[in-house]
Amino acid sequence: CERAVYGDGRIWAHDSIGVTTPASTWYLAEGATAGTFETFVLVQNPNAAPVTVDVNFMTSSGLVPGPQAFPIPANSRTTFKANDFVTDFNVSTMVNSTGGPVICERAVYGDGRIWAHDSIGYSP
Repeated sequence: CERAVYGDGRIWAHDSIGVTTPASTWYLAEGATAGTFETFVLVQNPNAAPVTVDVNFMTSSGLVPGPQAFPIPANSRTTFKANDFVTDFNVSTMVNSTGGPVICERAVYGDGRIWAHDSIGYSP
């Protein structure tokens, strides 16, 4: 599976491969929330029971806590806009789940959404 997103009348697009296995810890590649950048962290709970997640942002000045013990209902997805929690040109993300493994992805949009890219996370 993969996920493709098209915007502005298909002037731009981004695409990511699917995750093969859910995990309890995810690291997401560098994004940015300063200037014209928007970064989103997408967390899917594929489990039949709810989970909670802790989202932490690694920035130029160190770790910045995001949502903590955030509940995600069973078989659903939640999107966090990193810009709501941190402003930096260097933002990586760590997601830890309790109650079951999850799937994570990071999407970045820039310059008024005239371009975009995304990536699945890395789980150790």
